[in-house]
Amino acid sequence: MRKKLFAFFLILASILAVAALTWNSPSEPVIQKFVDPAWKNWTVKRLELAQDPVTGGWSGVHFTITPSIYATYHGTLALELLNLTPKDPQKTVEFLRDYETKVYAGQNSRSNVDVLDIYYLLVLFDKFNLTPQYGRTLEHLIIKDMEESEPSIIHARSLILLNSTLARNVSMSLWLSLEPEHSLEFVWSFLQYRELLLESGYSINEIPNYTKMHNLALAVFNDASRELDDPGFYDAYILAHFIKEENIQNETLKKHLLEAIFKYKCPDGSYSDMVGEERGHIDTTHWAVEAITYLGGKVGEDTVCYLRSRESPLGGFIKIPNFIVPNPVNTGFSVIVLRYLNSTVPKEEKVKEYLLTRLSTEDEPPVMWVEYRALKELGVPREELRGAAEPRIREFIASTNLSEIYHNHYLLRDIYYLLLTSNELGIKIDPQWNGTVKSLVLSLRDDDGGFGSRITSVGTIRLETTLYSVLVLNELGYGYRDEKTVEFIKSQRDGALWRFLPTTRYALLALNSLGAKIDRKEEMINALELAKCPYGFFSYGSCENPESGDIMATFQVLEILRLIDEN
Repeated sequence: MRKKLFAFFLILASILAVAALTWNSPSEPVIQKFVDPAWKNWTVKRLELAQDPVTGGWSGVHFTITPSIYATYHGTLALELLNLTPKDPQKTVEFLRDYETKVYAGQNSRSNVDVLDIYYLLVLFDKFNLTPQYGRTLEHLIIKDMEESEPSIIHARSLILLNSTLARNVSMSLWLSLEPEHSLEFVWSFLQYRELLLESGYSINEIPNYTKMHNLALAVFNDASRELDDPGFYDAYILAHFIKEENIQNETLKKHLLEAIFKYKCPDGSYSDMVGEERGHIDTTHWAVEAITYLGGKVGEDTVCYLRSRESPLGGFIKIPNFIVPNPVNTGFSVIVLRYLNSTVPKEEKVKEYLLTRLSTEDEPPVMWVEYRALKELGVPREELRGAAEPRIREFIASTNLSEIYHNHYLLRDIYYLLLTSNELGIKIDPQWNGTVKSLVLSLRDDDGGFGSRITSVGTIRLETTLYSVLVLNELGYGYRDEKTVEFIKSQRDGALWRFLPTTRYALLALNSLGAKIDRKEEMINALELAKCPYGFFSYGSCENPESGDIMATFQVLEILRLIDEN
């Protein structure tokens, strides 16, 4: 009997131990199951590409995936110089074909057709051994543009690539227009026009006045080489071209030019046409690779990595704008998203400086909260944040007419963020002002549990008024709880979500604030999955194309997932 009792208690103890482990083990957060490594890596990579190298701020991310014909031309030709090809040539070919179709479709709209882009397209067709599907249309567009302006190298090269019968005449007319002058610009034109004539089928002996022009170009080159001290980027590029085309063997000059080109290299391996830049561009990087190759130099692996980083998963290459004008909202959300993904923030000190400057001058409480939250994530001390935010908060309180709530329900949202920031930073607000706000908000409550029928009869506005009111009351420490309000909020749910991502986030914040249960979580998660873009970020609706990814939508989704976990 004793053995049976011992065995029973042993089994019971085992069951209780397993149960205890189960009860004490938190389930894996939804956000961790939702964010896969590939998606995370794309999001982080695109944020790095979209960052302004000067301020560390962000403005948007859409351009970090969309290929451009300009960038594809420079990226492909730079790789070719290094005996490399795009990672996915087939996708690049598809991009080129789609681009040609768009040119054809937009031929009657001059604003949609750029002859330079047609030239880039034709060069790339040549590199990938493709034949234009709409060659006659492209030729017509080039001729039309040439008639409306003046013949140029771009026109001539495009006609040559299209095997146009006009190519020889246009190339010769450009050569005949060449004015002899003692400058590197003349040397460049000489090289370009000579190449056009040779590609058009002329021999050197058939080129009028060739010996005189060649001798002048050689004299200019020799003079420039002797006087060379610290050549600019483009001067070094022209001289490198001349050395290659004329097969000049001057190792001392080559070494000097290589040293000059390397001065324009940026920390990420790219090249700029200005010394000391944080980030270069794909065109100047292409030209630098060209010059280095012609001079017999070695292109660094970091430059190859830079070129690879500009390849779009959609095919082709992306073009990062020469100037990115950041804004505090996108900057703040970018920092918060990176932290959600357990990633470091590039150029962290610059980001801190930018956001602290903005926080100290910010007028809008929602933006103030984003700036504060991002700076908190970056480890800025609480006292420093308080010192920057408190004067702005007090100024907002002093200048705000609370009766405006009846005309502008978004003022409730502003008050919520002001209170949220104040409470987290320990900023004491005048109790009388708090009491006035509380009384005003409570006066908006309706018999059905909602708020705001005195303001509006529009369903969306009334729902938002209700959500903001609940959040304001509980930030004031009122401890608002009302089952009718909970039921009102739940009744406004439209399918899986509350209409839009921002409204859904506020609904979950309000329900959590009310201590209410969130129903149909799986349905909500499944709906959010549709907003997930394949190459990073979320969109505000179903992600129908990768370009629709948005940093603010991404923040909203990650916040919603966090709130589901909290509930």
